[in-house]
Amino acid sequence: MTIEKSVASSASTRYGRTLLGLLFTINLLNYVDRLAVSGLLEPIRKDLNLTDAQLGRIALAFLIPYSILPPVVGWIGDRSNRSRLIAWAIALWSAATAITGVTRSFGQLAATRAVVGVGEATYMTVAPSMVSDVYGSGTRGRAMSFFYTASPVGSALGVILAGLFASAYNWRVACMMVALPGIVMTLVMSFFPEPKRGALDAEQQAERPPLREAARSLMRNRPFLWLTLAYTVQVFAYNPVEFWLPTVLQRDKGIPLVQANTIYGVLVFVAGFLGPLLGGLFADMLIRRRRTVYYWICVASALGSVLPIVGFVFLGRGVPLFSAVFVEVFLGNVSTGLVFAILMTIVIPGLRGTATAIILTVMHLLGDGLSQPLIGQISSALQSGGSSLFGLGGKFPILAQMARDQHLTLALACVAAPSMFLSAWLFFLAIPRAPASTIGDGYAEGLSVRDGSVTHVQ
Repeated sequence: MTIEKSVASSASTRYGRTLLGLLFTINLLNYVDRLAVSGLLEPIRKDLNLTDAQLGRIALAFLIPYSILPPVVGWIGDRSNRSRLIAWAIALWSAATAITGVTRSFGQLAATRAVVGVGEATYMTVAPSMVSDVYGSGTRGRAMSFFYTASPVGSALGVILAGLFASAYNWRVACMMVALPGIVMTLVMSFFPEPKRGALDAEQQAERPPLREAARSLMRNRPFLWLTLAYTVQVFAYNPVEFWLPTVLQRDKGIPLVQANTIYGVLVFVAGFLGPLLGGLFADMLIRRRRTVYYWICVASALGSVLPIVGFVFLGRGVPLFSAVFVEVFLGNVSTGLVFAILMTIVIPGLRGTATAIILTVMHLLGDGLSQPLIGQISSALQSGGSSLFGLGGKFPILAQMARDQHLTLALACVAAPSMFLSAWLFFLAIPRAPASTIGDGYAEGLSVRDGSVTHVQ
């Protein structure tokens, strides 16, 4: 029996489990390399004499290629060997992360982060379509959620390892050390066979349509457009929390680097792993009773994230603050796998790479690509002028004190909290209202969602 036939017959084959485990591990390293720098922002700022506004632009340097490239990569990924494409991506971002350790200026640091963005954009665009080719609609929510647990777990490991290496040596050595495992995974993925496209969705179109027809199909796919908008706003709100929170703990809350990074990392590891995993399991348990349960969990997690974000401003160091961090990370990650499980359900197999590329581009270009540097800019403005910048110092003394003592935390909460409310509303609007809702026109026309799966309407 060929690999393709075994994958088509059962998602529980050794090949399917091995591929998911391999992609999870690579995704783990992806986030280790990405978030290690977030855990080192404070020593980097001091060493290179940077401002919060410049640190925000460092994030933007990563996000520009990470946002712009996915449509191109998705188009290539739908037409090329995905395993080899992923191997190339791992080598690129690992090398760039290591070179970050020898940078001496803002420009050099921004350039290395941009290259990391190129490699990671390639991986995050291509990998979900491979997961969907070995796990069908009945188990795709759990599989995709497991894949995306690597995001918070890898983020946690990146922050923890960066803090430990920086404490033992310095931040430069830390960047080099976290990049080493990528070399091994590059070799492994280079020789791993990719799955057959659409093997578990036999009734759907696995062929790749021409560019113009693909674009027309996705633009007519209303569920896809609503999902993209809702998730973009959620990314606008949550990703800056992930980027700035280690610095908030180190600077605004006065916690030493190793302690702050270790505690934050452990909380992210536990909450980030449990969030998407439990979210996926719970959703798949209820999907046959309520076909829109994926959407409702996204709504609930966005609403629940508001309170802990506000709590960052008013809570001092200690158990209440760390409890707020745990809750925020847990809820912020519950919906990630479900969003992409929905995406793989409402888009035909031949367009999944392209659709993933588009949602990645939009959510980062208009999401954290705007909010992360915006928060840095607001923080620098508050630090230099305090609340007097807005003429509020006399009327609201507590705001003036926060602007002086917790300018980064205040900037983070002012941007993220209201955005989470908006994200919840948009997920609510995205919920299909009809018993069997057509999911799009063009190539998606004639497909409907029923019992959590996509079926062809005769």
